[in-house]
Amino acid sequence: MEHSSHDFSDLLTGQQQRLYRYIVSLLGNVDAAWDVLQETNRVLLEKRSEFRLGTNFANWALTVAQFQTMAWLRDQKRDRLVATPEMVELLADEAKEMDARETSKSSALTGCLETLSEQHRELVHRRYARSQPLAELSEQTGRSVNALKQLFFRLRQTLMDCIQRRMEAESP
Repeated sequence: MEHSSHDFSDLLTGQQQRLYRYIVSLLGNVDAAWDVLQETNRVLLEKRSEFRLGTNFANWALTVAQFQTMAWLRDQKRDRLVATPEMVELLADEAKEMDARETSKSSALTGCLETLSEQHRELVHRRYARSQPLAELSEQTGRSVNALKQLFFRLRQTLMDCIQRRMEAESP
C-alpha cells in the first residue's frame, strides 16, 4: 500500500521520544543514544518504502533501533565497558515489554482523563501539561491554593485508581 511521505513523517515524528527512551534504555548513555537515534531515523527514512501503512510502525521502528544500537556497540567494541550484542538483545526484549506497559498506561490515562468533568480535565491540563503554577491557577479560578492542592490530590488519586482498574482489566 502506497503512503505519502507526509504520513510517514507523521508516524516517525510521533515516535521520536519513544525511540529515544528505548535506545537510552539499551545503552544507558544519553549522548550515544542521540547518535543512534539519528542513525535510526536515517535508516527508517531510507527504508520507508518497505513500511506498509496499517502495520505496526512502532514495532518496526523499535526493531530498526535495536539493530542500530547493536551496530553502534559493534563499532565501539574497542571500549571494554560496552555491552555485547547478546546483552543488548536481552535488554531490548525487556525494554520492549516496559515500552508496551508504558504505552498501555498512557492509553489508560487518556481514557481515564475522559471520565473527568471538562472543568477538571482543563485544570489537570493547565497544571501538568502546561506547568501552570498553583498561585496562577488560584488567581484564575478564584480557589485558594490549598483548595487546589486538595483538588489535585483527589484528581490524581481518582486517575491512579482508574488506571489501575484498566490495567488489571487488560491483564490476562
